[in-house]
Amino acid sequence: MFFGRQYSEEELRLIRCMEEVVAGSGGEGGDKCLRAAAEYLCRKRLGEAASLDKIAARHRAQLLCVYRWYSKLFQMGYRYPRDEFEHHLETVRRIYGEAVAEEVRRLYEFLKSKGAVQGLKPGGVVAALLYYAAKKHRFKYDVVKVAYEFDTYPETVEKNIVLFQWYIHGII
Repeated sequence: MFFGRQYSEEELRLIRCMEEVVAGSGGEGGDKCLRAAAEYLCRKRLGEAASLDKIAARHRAQLLCVYRWYSKLFQMGYRYPRDEFEHHLETVRRIYGEAVAEEVRRLYEFLKSKGAVQGLKPGGVVAALLYYAAKKHRFKYDVVKVAYEFDTYPETVEKNIVLFQWYIHGII
């Protein structure tokens, strides 16, 4: 709670994202232009419609200055969405929680190092990895519901589950 106000989960994600971008940029936290550019980037990452000029006005910063910082951030590798996997991981985090999202990330990194996810659509990969995270964290897994959440087919998810089991259980 800050100044008697309790923030929603979305507002907290936005604040954390902005702090991460500002800290990683090497700029000063008090720079209005940097904070406005970070807010624009983070709102885009979170899937919100964001107008750079309105955000600049809210921070009382010049639009050109904010745009320059946004360009610097882009050159430093800050993107929205970072990539399709990160986009789906945010969905996992929002629906299933941080622990499940970190388990999915851990499994993804492992499978990526083995070359198992190359050529597969990220939505189907994340939906399948959620199966293994569900087993570990003991929650109900419905392949049809998960396929719908990640815009893929249940058959694709089932195929990926079978494919990944060989890697995860150390057979391959």
